[in-house]
Amino acid sequence: MTAAHAWEALSDALTATAPACAGDDRFTDDGRSEATNADLESICAACPVLAECRAYALAESRHLIVGYWAGRRRGTRQGQGAAA
Repeated sequence: MTAAHAWEALSDALTATAPACAGDDRFTDDGRSEATNADLESICAACPVLAECRAYALAESRHLIVGYWAGRRRGTRQGQGAAA
């Protein structure tokens, strides 16, 4: 699946239902603790758009360098910390 197709599927899913991460700034915070990462993993696991989010994250992995996407930590900004 191309990134464009994956984005279209994710966008359609987000139009139909809110993701479990909606409004939770911890998903974009670089300073997450391991306990927070575990919380985010649990939130993602129950998300109604996890499959579409994961497909997009995999298709666009080179651009998703920060944050917590599809049940997985994605690096940090400006080279701070280790990438997951």
